Amino acid sequence: MANKENQSHQTNNSYDELRYYSKPFSFTSIAFLEGSSFLWGLNPPKISGAKVLELGCSFGGNLISQAIYYPETEFIGIDLSESQINQGNELIKLMGLKNVRLEIKNILDITPDFGLFDYIIVHGIYSWVPDEVKSKILDICRDNLSENGIAYISYNTYPGWKNREIARDIMLFTNKHTADLSLVEKTYRGKAVLKLFSDAIKTVDSEKGKNSSKVIHFDEIQDKDEHYVAHEYLEQYNHPLYLNEFVDSVNQHQLSYIGDTSFQLSFISWMTKDLREMLLNLASSDYVAREQCIDYIYDVAFRRSLICHAHLQNMINRTEEIPKERLDKLTFVNVNKENNLASVINSQKLVHLIERFIFEVEKFTIEDIKSYVANNEEFSDITENEIYSSILLVIILNYVNVFLTPYQTYVFKDNQSYVPERFIRYVSTMLEKEGSNYIGFGDMYNRNISNLNQIQFYMMLKMVKPKTKAELENSLKQYLIENEYKDLNNNEKLIDDDYDVTGLCESVCQSLETLGYIHPILAEKIQASKVETNIKSDAKAKSKKKHSR
Repeated sequence: MANKENQSHQTNNSYDELRYYSKPFSFTSIAFLEGSSFLWGLNPPKISGAKVLELGCSFGGNLISQAIYYPETEFIGIDLSESQINQGNELIKLMGLKNVRLEIKNILDITPDFGLFDYIIVHGIYSWVPDEVKSKILDICRDNLSENGIAYISYNTYPGWKNREIARDIMLFTNKHTADLSLVEKTYRGKAVLKLFSDAIKTVDSEKGKNSSKVIHFDEIQDKDEHYVAHEYLEQYNHPLYLNEFVDSVNQHQLSYIGDTSFQLSFISWMTKDLREMLLNLASSDYVAREQCIDYIYDVAFRRSLICHAHLQNMINRTEEIPKERLDKLTFVNVNKENNLASVINSQKLVHLIERFIFEVEKFTIEDIKSYVANNEEFSDITENEIYSSILLVIILNYVNVFLTPYQTYVFKDNQSYVPERFIRYVSTMLEKEGSNYIGFGDMYNRNISNLNQIQFYMMLKMVKPKTKAELENSLKQYLIENEYKDLNNNEKLIDDDYDVTGLCESVCQSLETLGYIHPILAEKIQASKVETNIKSDAKAKSKKKHSR
């Protein structure tokens, strides 16, 4: 018990001394986990009404952004850091969220009595804890995961971390006799010494070539945030492992490894013929050996693994041939990867078609593509099979993320749209109550987004109740005048009554639509609003008639 408390105390102190900024991670989005595991052939729990657990949640930034969008889903996060949990719960209270809570709890203290969860998220924990805790994490995934539930675990991997361990060893050696220094000071000291080594290697002709990858990594560390460098390179624990070792541990806990959230690390159909044949000769039907070989070839340093119960093992589709009916049920969302499709798709017409949907439409289904092709003669020679195979390829190459339950967004309509209170309190807490000092803004797919500005927030406040676009434009103009905003086209001139706010108002409304903040009021409320408007109009007409007599 004393050893467990000592380990917990050391970890707790380091994370409180130099805290991590708690931000959303798109790969841990429950919508993404649902869609990805469905593509693998499983039938994961529906995300609406699901229960979600995150181990090592910090301030809760990875859960809060999801709880905002999924009010019917319950989110629970645990962490050792009392200060971070208390601060996170204070933010949750300010936001008025009832479907998310954070608890001060040691992973080792979780038992089956803690409850069943449909999704378990373990991001940035597994490699940074002792073996006892690693084993307990897998115990939790076995004992606290619902029957068809999905667990996500990320961890550092070999062989990619072999080179990085040299940097870690140098930084630890540099601080061998600096117990009196703070973690921040140790981090600055370690980075400075790495720079000295990098500069020295570059001056030695016989060494700079063969040590180029080492130098590149040393230089990359200089650009990393101090909190990242400290916890990645100076923590007591950072134990990378090979994929096959991780899968062995998973199997020993009566669990099954599904695959990586990056299909490129699990599938080989995207590779050249020679490389595919080599991997098949080496690994044959052994999917773990095949993925381990991928790690060897591409020097993989980090993995995000999906896990399920062992009884689901036979349902996992490892053929890389996805049934059309499964692809038909998915929605694909652009992840803003640099466009290099022309080098992986042979047909120029097919490239243009897929480019249009990924980079212009951005959110689409197979049916959307087929309908577009049917109505555009220039694509008439593209076959249905080509569409399916191309979409599968862009999924594997990480051009799009897949969702079984895409978040519904709505277009603003006069007197029929409003912004729900939970979004207003979320943005208010982030902008006006220093929430953004602790957690990051996230969208409906848990992607990091830039901080919203005061103009967007003002417009949200004006949309608490349905309004017309004209009313919003008038309010926005007055706000800009009262707060002495300058004309974007003439920075020397203050905005006045002559300023045309139409374009700005439209832009703000579109940004709120994209974020999913704008919702339609219920049909009965629309009808009630119309009745109320008619009553007011009748009363006004009667008043005019009375005064005209």
